[in-house]
Amino acid sequence: MPEPFELARDEKGQYVLKRPGQDDVTDVRVRRSFPWSNPRQFISIRNSEGKELLLIENLDDLPPDTRRAVEEAIADASFIPTIRRIDDIDIRFGHQEWKVQTDRGPAEFRVQEREDIRFLGDGRFSVKDADGNVYELPRLDQLDDYSRRKLEVLL
Repeated sequence: MPEPFELARDEKGQYVLKRPGQDDVTDVRVRRSFPWSNPRQFISIRNSEGKELLLIENLDDLPPDTRRAVEEAIADASFIPTIRRIDDIDIRFGHQEWKVQTDRGPAEFRVQEREDIRFLGDGRFSVKDADGNVYELPRLDQLDDYSRRKLEVLL
């Protein structure tokens, strides 16, 4: 069993980590660790500077109220639009300008490096833009022909 803790929101809406015998830590971040293919394992709670304070090995080991609070914090922090269609990828000056349709609406973003497009084990890809936002790209066989042709230049 993990060490006992509580995750709550303060009056400002920030998450607070409370542990017996220790000072409360305000404005903590809850993040999934890689691989993202195991979403219930290895959840990190970090202070505002990014230092890990607590690692949850498995969400299912937590009491129900604590588990719900952690899942809520993850949902608040996880905004990963899924790319449904690629309208254009313009390669110039060493970076790529993407115009896409996502499950959250149209988006335009810049990808700095080819390494910012990562293959995931199940055939999907993650795409990180120049601002650090992450998009999910489905398996190639789930994209339309036009989108696949646009990606051929990059993959």
